[in-house]
Formats: sequence, structure tokens, C-alpha cells
Amino acid sequence: GSLLNTNMVREAYGKSWSSADKGGNIIYELATGKITANEVFNYFDNDLGDPRGAFGKAHPDAYDQSKIERLITKTDEVLKSY
Repeated sequence: GSLLNTNMVREAYGKSWSSADKGGNIIYELATGKITANEVFNYFDNDLGDPRGAFGKAHPDAYDQSKIERLITKTDEVLKSY
């Protein structure tokens, strides 16, 4: 994914690929429906397509039912420990 130019990314990776404004603008547009009018439950990749990104397929693991169930189980275990 994008490594937006933030303190966290610079500290972790020492470099960034995109401006933090790009990420903020995309989130705003997705939240307000400006680029989502005909998209429902689709993955948005801000590094795909035109400069703002495009809708496409998520990582194959996102569609793997057994991996989804393991993630839910592990998440429940972690949350119960709090």
C-alpha cells in the first residue's frame, strides 16, 4: 500500500511514497461519496488507476473463508484478554 508522508511512516521506514494530503483527500472523497456513487462493498486501492486510485480486487486472503474465520477467532481472543 501507500506509505504516506507521516511521522509514523518516516520513523518506521525512513521514506514515504505519497503525500499525507493524498491519503486525506481520498478518505474524504470516499466518505462523502464523490467517487463511490456506483460502488458498493468494493475494495479501493489508492495506488491503482488514475492519480486518486480506483476500485479493484483486494488481496486474495480477503476472500478466503478459512482465513476470515481465523482472523475473527483471533480478534475475539485478543479482545477478551482486555
